[in-house]
Amino acid sequence: MSIKRMVTVSLAVMLFVGMLFVVGCEPDEPTVTVGSKEFTEQLILGQIAILALEDAGIPTEDETNLGGTVVAREALERGDIGMYWEYTGTALVEFMGADVITDPEEAYATIAEWDETENELIWLEKTPFNNTYTVMMRQEDADELGIETISDLADAINEGVEAPEPGEWSFATDHEYEARDDGLEQLQVHYGFEFESYEVMDLGITYGALNEGQHATAMGFATDARIAEFNLVNLVDDQEFHPVYNCSPVVRQEILDEFPEIPDILNPIAVELTPEEMSSLNMMVDMEDMEPSEAAEQWLQENGFID
Repeated sequence: MSIKRMVTVSLAVMLFVGMLFVVGCEPDEPTVTVGSKEFTEQLILGQIAILALEDAGIPTEDETNLGGTVVAREALERGDIGMYWEYTGTALVEFMGADVITDPEEAYATIAEWDETENELIWLEKTPFNNTYTVMMRQEDADELGIETISDLADAINEGVEAPEPGEWSFATDHEYEARDDGLEQLQVHYGFEFESYEVMDLGITYGALNEGQHATAMGFATDARIAEFNLVNLVDDQEFHPVYNCSPVVRQEILDEFPEIPDILNPIAVELTPEEMSSLNMMVDMEDMEPSEAAEQWLQENGFID
């Protein structure tokens, strides 16, 4: 082969390889990676966002069921996910380090301004539902002992009132509530009492443990469907210890720069999530064994958000 022909062939090969390199290195299509925490309500909210965005033509990646609050937040801050739904009270106390705020509008405005300024994280519209922490008893026990508020519970424990089944004033809690600044320890300090014992268990098990008489009291979330299903009652937080926990999609600014239509898609959805609607969605999954994606799709279709 002549030198001229060898050079021509070599140039052709280099050009072909170069074309392959350009095609292979073409940037991936922009997507929105949606995360969530690990409990039912969060799984549903994550699927609502995914389905609504996909229906609007925005490609998504499902990274729901990440874990607890810290895991989800760190994933958002690193950019491993582009958005997830967070609660105002959680963000104020855990991330901002603010004092407890019990007014929903003030709580939302405070955390939204701080997160945008400090972290370029944008809070979209908040939900009407407030899934605050709650202290629960079995309805029949609360009625029999005349306990309606957490102050009533504190008085009963301090005065030595005989505890209902299992015979001591025990408390069922999940890992996060035990460790939080607005959790178990400070609840007892704030109300001036102490449970005789408590047990830490996986998230969501507290409702069944209370219902089955393993504990006299338990923590829960205000919108959980099992409260009504198991005939439990939320004691009134009469001294307003727990922050408000309205929920919002929290999105990285760079994602909104790429997809500026996201607020127009998710804001109308958020404002329709009333306590009754969220409790009903939770019921579909926890009591009727629907998948979070199925419950989310049914609700979105029924409310005209997707086809």
